[in-house]
Amino acid sequence: MNENRSPAFSLRVRFLSLPRPGELDGIELDCYHVGQLYVLPSQLATLLILGGHAELVENQSGRAEAADFGQPQFPKRR
Repeated sequence: MNENRSPAFSLRVRFLSLPRPGELDGIELDCYHVGQLYVLPSQLATLLILGGHAELVENQSGRAEAADFGQPQFPKRR
């Protein structure tokens, strides 16, 4: 069983630098550019952030928050 059925999470990151060739074996980063924003799979984004090559960028609108509609109205018993 080679299939990965776990949910895929992604993170929005900005590249600060590109890793040196061979620093991250098996990962092609030629298509990415320093200073640009990208949405990447969480595992790749985490590797780049921990290596100092990227920083996490939050959404422009901020974090999602639950709507607050006050006290719910329940039907009255008869």
